[in-house]
Parts: sequence; structure tokens; C-alpha cells
Amino acid sequence: MKKIYFPIALLLLFLLLAACGETTEENVNGKVENTEQTSEDTGTDEEEERANEINQVIVDNENVKATLVKIVKKEDPIWGRSIEVIFDVQNKRQDSIEVQARSVSADGRMVDEALLTMSQEVAPGKSATAKLTIQEFEGYEFPELKENFEMTLHIFSWNQMDYQEDHPVKVTF
Repeated sequence: MKKIYFPIALLLLFLLLAACGETTEENVNGKVENTEQTSEDTGTDEEEERANEINQVIVDNENVKATLVKIVKKEDPIWGRSIEVIFDVQNKRQDSIEVQARSVSADGRMVDEALLTMSQEVAPGKSATAKLTIQEFEGYEFPELKENFEMTLHIFSWNQMDYQEDHPVKVTF
């Protein structure tokens, strides 16, 4: 019986220590380029929280509407640094679509694909949050994201192999 309690106690101790860690988040303020609208940074402290929200329509056509909601930098003592690029995607099609990130760059340098995670399925007539996560890993260059962010929003259907769309995303800070 004592052998069972020891591993459980170690697990609880580990979870307690992990819960004591502090995660910080920083919204990244940006201006979207090459789209129908632009987001302005007012530079005032009162509007800092709103200015951190990008809320920029990337595409709105007969198939899909995609909005870049925000870019958030995170720092966690256990998991390290990460950046989340958050999109709201509405599928206007009659079949499911998949949303992925391609050709991601930050500050003029390509981001290694080993650091990237993004693939979101959106059912017909539904909306979803598509999140690109750039996670820091040892041995790979993590982007500082100080000047600009660029990527291609790749949208396609597994059911209709002849359907795909690519939309450029460009944000300057």
C-alpha cells in the first residue's frame, strides 16, 4: 500500500509546484497592412487595451470571413515564451474547411516550422477561433516580434480538393 501513495504524493507535489508558476501575457499592438481597413495606434494609455486588439478583416468573400483578432505574447516559467495569433473564422461554405498558417515571418525573418502550430477545422455555416501558436523551443530561433509579422492564411477543404484560398496577413508594430 505504501508504494502506491508515494507516486501519488510526487504527482501532487509536481502539480502544486506547477500551479505556483506565473504566466504573463502581453498584447502586441499592430497595424495591419494590405487589407481593406487599417488599425491605428493612438499611443494613449487610455486606449492601450483597445489598441492591442487588432480586429482586422483579412478576407470576407462568398466562402469565408476571417478576422485577425489579436496577437498576444506569453511568458511562462515552465513552458517558456510563446506568441499567439488569434483569428475568428466564419465558414460560409456547404462543406467543412481547414485553416492553417503558411510562410510565417517575424521582423523580416522566416519562423522555423518546428515552432508553429495551427490547424483548425470549421464546419459548414459555423465560426471558430483559429489560433497560430509560436512556441519557444531550445535550439530554434524564437522571434522577438518588434517590427512586423507576416504570414499566409491558407484555407482549404478536405472534401472539395479543388478548393483552396491563400490570403496575405501583414501587421506592423
